[in-house]
Amino acid sequence: MKGPLRYDHYQVLGVPRNATPERIKRAFRERAKRYHPDRSDSPAAASLFQLVHAAYTELIDPDRRQVYDERLQFHRKTQHTEIPPQYRPAGYRGHTRQTPVSNDAPVNRFAFIGLHVTGLCFGVVLIGGILIGVTFLSWPFFTLLLCIPGIAVIPDSIAGLRS
Repeated sequence: MKGPLRYDHYQVLGVPRNATPERIKRAFRERAKRYHPDRSDSPAAASLFQLVHAAYTELIDPDRRQVYDERLQFHRKTQHTEIPPQYRPAGYRGHTRQTPVSNDAPVNRFAFIGLHVTGLCFGVVLIGGILIGVTFLSWPFFTLLLCIPGIAVIPDSIAGLRS
């Protein structure tokens, strides 16, 4: 068996897994016209055309397609697992990930607190330094835009320290 799959040929051609050879051929022709290096000004046209051509040659031959479908099915079973319900983020719509996130893993409390204290110090020093520079050292007002990272980090650090 070859190495891991880099692309899903069905997605490259934009056809469903049960597509007929005629539909595969039609999708190939449409994409070949769009991505052919002689017709497209895109610098990536040649590599896209090669990708479309590889997908077509794999799917148009019934024997090669059957082998590819078996590889694809094996790849999907071994590489991706469904996320258990308790770990699904809000708005989950059936996406897969390679390893589910586990909240049961031990946390180094010292590192966790140190990370949030460092973030809090960073935000306070950043904002304070810029405000001092604008107020007393005649820095231009647009320098206040550099306070945005500090404004973003401080609330997150405080929330982390409270938890």
